Amino acid sequence: MDIREFRVHGVGGSPGASMLGVPPEDTVVIQQGRRTRVIARAGDRRVEGYDWGRLTTDSPLQPLWVLLLPFTLINVAGWAHGEFSAGRLRLRATRWAVHVSAGLLTASFMLWTAIIGIDYLGYQTIGRIGGVAQVLGVVLGFALAAGVPTLLMTVANVTRRRFEQVEFGHGIGPRDGQARWSHGEDLSSPQFFAHDRSLKKLLRWHGLITLLTFAAVVLVVYVRWGEASLGVGRLFLLVGVLQIVVIAALAALCWNPSGRFPGVVGPRALPAAAVSLAVALSNGVCAGFAVLFARLAGVPWDRWGQELALIESFVITVVLWAVGLAVWIVRRRGRANADDLPARTTPEDQAPDGVTKQLRAEVARQRSRAAAAHQAPQLVTLFAGLFLLSAVVSVVLRVDVTEPVMGWVPPPERSLLSLAAAVLLPGIAVGAILLVWQSNRSVTLRRIVAMVWDVLTFWPRRYHPFAVRPFTERAVPELQGLIADRVQTDGGLTVSGHSQGSVLTFAALAPMSDAMLRRCGFLTYGSPITTLYGQAFPAYFGQRPVENLARRIAPGCGGWVNLYRLTDPIGGQVLGSGDSEVDCMVPDPAEATASNFPLEPEDPESLRPAWSDVAGHQDYERETAYKGAIHDFRARCSQL
Repeated sequence: MDIREFRVHGVGGSPGASMLGVPPEDTVVIQQGRRTRVIARAGDRRVEGYDWGRLTTDSPLQPLWVLLLPFTLINVAGWAHGEFSAGRLRLRATRWAVHVSAGLLTASFMLWTAIIGIDYLGYQTIGRIGGVAQVLGVVLGFALAAGVPTLLMTVANVTRRRFEQVEFGHGIGPRDGQARWSHGEDLSSPQFFAHDRSLKKLLRWHGLITLLTFAAVVLVVYVRWGEASLGVGRLFLLVGVLQIVVIAALAALCWNPSGRFPGVVGPRALPAAAVSLAVALSNGVCAGFAVLFARLAGVPWDRWGQELALIESFVITVVLWAVGLAVWIVRRRGRANADDLPARTTPEDQAPDGVTKQLRAEVARQRSRAAAAHQAPQLVTLFAGLFLLSAVVSVVLRVDVTEPVMGWVPPPERSLLSLAAAVLLPGIAVGAILLVWQSNRSVTLRRIVAMVWDVLTFWPRRYHPFAVRPFTERAVPELQGLIADRVQTDGGLTVSGHSQGSVLTFAALAPMSDAMLRRCGFLTYGSPITTLYGQAFPAYFGQRPVENLARRIAPGCGGWVNLYRLTDPIGGQVLGSGDSEVDCMVPDPAEATASNFPLEPEDPESLRPAWSDVAGHQDYERETAYKGAIHDFRARCSQL
């Protein structure tokens, strides 16, 4: 019996035929879906690939996803809580805190549209003419401000119908898109990616928050009509204070999340850090645009609203974080070495028996970068801490104690930080949009951008409906059906996942029955299951769920084999440090072996030459360990 190998690629868009190691003309399309497809080698139908990359890179509006980044970060924050065993009460409190933060973010974003559109544009700029023009200007401002949430609600509803309304899976039990989220629901639940009813309810709640926010704006406009400025920013001060209070409470709730792997040091209070980052980005960039518009429109600085009192703290945060990032990179550079590799002694015209001095230095650099990249989630916590610290300092400096009721001193018009805010903060948004747009022309840049978006859009929209739509609502159920169909047809299957593809296959296999898993061999390589997802989302990819899947899949077609390299900045061990029957370290550069692995005649992927280069995150399919694992999986599945 010929057991098929079913490959699932990683980030970076659609890899096409390169996923199978053959040119495009040597592939055939087995199944064509909307933005996804299954392809196979024309000469060896046993090797197939699931191409899902267009789900995240084929949207012409992808650069505009940057504008939805704060909402997406809030949504991700809700999934970064500790393990379910940490306590039901703490988990509920954490989730409610994230929901409150999401509602406050919606309110603050709508207030910024009102501040810029109604107060600065309509009342103070157009309203200078006086009379009817002032009324018309305010009406125009209300129309512009209301258009933003209307657009967000429309986009959320359209993408909900296209992504959240998934079809029933195969071989894992029925799905019910109308079911509600349960307390302890994790990836092992068939319903995890099928909660359309919950998203519709969430949309209604945020629609209500938007209406209440605009009702408050209308009341302020009515009360303040005739003044030099409408002072809509006073509402923002209240929302901003509540945001800081909720972040502090969230940090206390999840300071020490459980589920960490041995030897893996993850970031503390990641949900609070993600919320802080979302709040800083949203309020900072909006405040920057407000200052920029005020300057261009000639709004006098003494009429700048109280909402700009913290404008300087956003600039300070960005600068300090950039300095901290540079220090963090320098401190981790050169920490690793390659002293374990033998030196080359053979002449250049003969096969190498070790590494040259230059190659040894390159291996050391790659190992250092990989070790640093595995600790990158800690940078989010660093940003959050700097933002909160700078915000507190700015508050202390801006409080006017001479007033009977303490007021706020507006930032000086000509200060260096105020000028920087008008350029730097809007520039962050514009630069990010241009970066995503430019990534379509650069493979390296596309992989970096895709990696960030694929992590952020992996999670369903449970906490904020304005988040970027999740590709997994389509990819995971479809992948589950493909795996189940092949297991039932062939009697067995080897599932092979690279990088983000290993995360997708983990999510697809988790809800399957033990009988189905016994017919699957699971091969992962360059996998961020532990190095990234296990750190950030311990309840879903922590030690317990990973060990549970490894235990359930072990009795069948050879179980789970995970390949990793010390030079891989993304992949690593899936069961943490120490000896493991699952994890297998692959030497990089490739080493000469006493007996070369016998390749099958139809195998187009040659073995990597020994002592030649550093592969890092790529070319696992050309390793002896990879081919040996596939051979063992097929042999064992054939005996079942």
